[in-house]
Amino acid sequence: MSFFGQEQPGQNQADALEDVKRIARVWFDEVMNSKDLTAIDRVYAEDYEYHGPHGAGAIGRGGAKAIAERLIASMPDRVATVELQLAEGSMVATRWVSRGTPTQPLMGVPPDGNPVEVHGITISTIVDGLIARDWEMVDVVRDAG
Repeated sequence: MSFFGQEQPGQNQADALEDVKRIARVWFDEVMNSKDLTAIDRVYAEDYEYHGPHGAGAIGRGGAKAIAERLIASMPDRVATVELQLAEGSMVATRWVSRGTPTQPLMGVPPDGNPVEVHGITISTIVDGLIARDWEMVDVVRDAG
């Protein structure tokens, strides 16, 4: 953005930070909510690494797709909401919540027809415009109704 035709100090850096936040939001907006697994091919690195709770992990775009398929199948009515994002350099911290009703066991929660909330924080590293790594912590609230 400019003021009287001049670039504002830090504007390029602010734009870059918004770009990395936008890339990190693709998982929530396009993959989880729109169920568009092709978005993974657009924004995940070929050698992507996922480091999740309890030692869960995945490698590559195929690994990210497998996680997405499992999550979508376990809670098809899931709606993910990004509540907060903070970015510094190439790293983005995203605080999020997913709400829905499990139809398959989900992180120790049986598919008993009761809605749940899954709260999490994902720290993503963006390299060359692609998500290279995610570290994630989650907490399941069993009675979200």
